[in-house]
Amino acid sequence: MRRDRRVLRGSVRIPTSKPDTQRALLMGALADGTTTVHRPNVCSESLVLQEACAELGARFHHDPDADLITVEGTGGAPVTPSTILRTAGSGFALRHLVAVTSLVEGPCVLTGERRLAQRPLGPLVDALTELGGKLESAETGSALPLVNWEHGLTGGTVRVPADETSQFVSALLLVAPYASGPVAVEVPRPVVGAPYIRMTVAMMREFGGHAETDGFDGVSRIEVRPGGYRGRELAAGPDATSLFYFLAAAVVTDADIVVRDVPLGRHPFLDTVVAVGRRLGVSVTVEGDDIRIVSGPPPQELLEIDARDIPTLVPALAAVASDLPAGLRLTGAGHIRHHKTSRLAVVMEQLALLGRPLTPLFNGAALDGFATAPTGRPTASTVDGHGDHRNVMALHLAGLTLPEQITVIGAETLTTSFADFLDRFRDLGGGAPQDDGAARTAPATATAPLLIPRPGTSGLLPGTRCR
Repeated sequence: MRRDRRVLRGSVRIPTSKPDTQRALLMGALADGTTTVHRPNVCSESLVLQEACAELGARFHHDPDADLITVEGTGGAPVTPSTILRTAGSGFALRHLVAVTSLVEGPCVLTGERRLAQRPLGPLVDALTELGGKLESAETGSALPLVNWEHGLTGGTVRVPADETSQFVSALLLVAPYASGPVAVEVPRPVVGAPYIRMTVAMMREFGGHAETDGFDGVSRIEVRPGGYRGRELAAGPDATSLFYFLAAAVVTDADIVVRDVPLGRHPFLDTVVAVGRRLGVSVTVEGDDIRIVSGPPPQELLEIDARDIPTLVPALAAVASDLPAGLRLTGAGHIRHHKTSRLAVVMEQLALLGRPLTPLFNGAALDGFATAPTGRPTASTVDGHGDHRNVMALHLAGLTLPEQITVIGAETLTTSFADFLDRFRDLGGGAPQDDGAARTAPATATAPLLIPRPGTSGLLPGTRCR
């Protein structure tokens, strides 16, 4: 292990699960009665969902002192909103709200940022149409704004692809308990993000929904019976992707970190993420409900990773790949070109500026992954996450490896999932306070990566916090 590596020591808490929180808020908004979500991930994307669901008739109360959100549901009868539903840059919010508004008696208009209009939506629209929905674009030649005209869905069998995103399937499953008859969803291979579909099915069952699945080999079939959801009390688990930033940091630093309240064996995706960290050579041991992360010897042979089920880990894996002496070959990431940016292409371009180039791997004409390449000298001291929170955090990890200070533009995006990211790394000795002025004038001998907001933004949003 290199002696000049940055040292990370101490304990840290990660945010609770954004996927858990999003699903709980949506199902609570549709359910009969009251839902209480303990330890929710209160970030900008969760707030987008809350605001839209409030327009649809659900009532929310956030008690930050008790760290909970209560939701008074609509009993499966969301009301016609008085305004356009705005989904910002969240593909999850757009796709799931498109499904929810199929239950509204009256037209609903949904819109979002320009990049969101470029992300795929057609397979979900087609499936909802087969079940009796009527959706159309409000503007010729643009997917957004989108108008959802119909009230109610029928039963039936629909075939929903999940080769680009699991969200088409999850969104349809979300509203299937409110169709007039049983809904069968067939999901052909290949499937990306299968753990997220399983997460949706598990949450549906938590809320009293009737969903049966035969797994994800070949053509999967998920059958949902009518019956709706009932309000309940639940707690969001730890956020697996947030945990991975600390696992990845242990590859490029000398780390000995305790992460609080990460009970392994209870959350399958969390266990998957820990397994990936161990493959990178990181030691992970259980200490009660906490885990201890310690840097270890890297793998001695080329590491090959299929990213189809771990899309949110790809930028961080790219950031640390150059520190694996035997190399890393990652495939199955073609679908993340439809995320907030063409995510992999952007992070690879920015890593090359830091002297950490990666060789692109293609599936046909599409960028599908990367392989490690010889490192070089940085050619820039400022890199840009291009408005994507995952890229910003990955570039911060890459900056931990460099003797020179770098600046990462895009701090304002961290509210999307992990607003306290900089604070947590600073507490461990792996970062510096965000300071726009300091980032422009800091001495060249400083080594901590600095994250600044994109010009024209206000940085981290006041009052918005991800736990």
